[in-house]
Amino acid sequence: MSNKKEAAPQYESLSTRHGTYQTTLSAKYKNRTPWHAKDPRQVISFIPGTITTIDVRVGDQVKEGDVLLTFKAMKMHNTYRSPVGGKVAKIHVAEGEVVPKGVLLLEFE
Repeated sequence: MSNKKEAAPQYESLSTRHGTYQTTLSAKYKNRTPWHAKDPRQVISFIPGTITTIDVRVGDQVKEGDVLLTFKAMKMHNTYRSPVGGKVAKIHVAEGEVVPKGVLLLEFE
């Protein structure tokens, strides 16, 4: 029989929109990247695919909903439409390029 006593858990505060709770937090939770709002001036790939056409150039003025580029994923052609109106500042991909999910495709000023 062991006389070792287990250390009491260290509780920390966790705040949610429903209240604040005292709980133990895992190392994975503590080391996670916190959520942040997306920048509407950045267009990010939402699934992996191959860029088939780029329909805008740097300096083009676009309106919300205009087609920016198309890509092929899972045998389907998909279009990225402009989330905002503005001027195209940078294009980070090229036609024929295979991109994974989460890659910055283009930016607005």
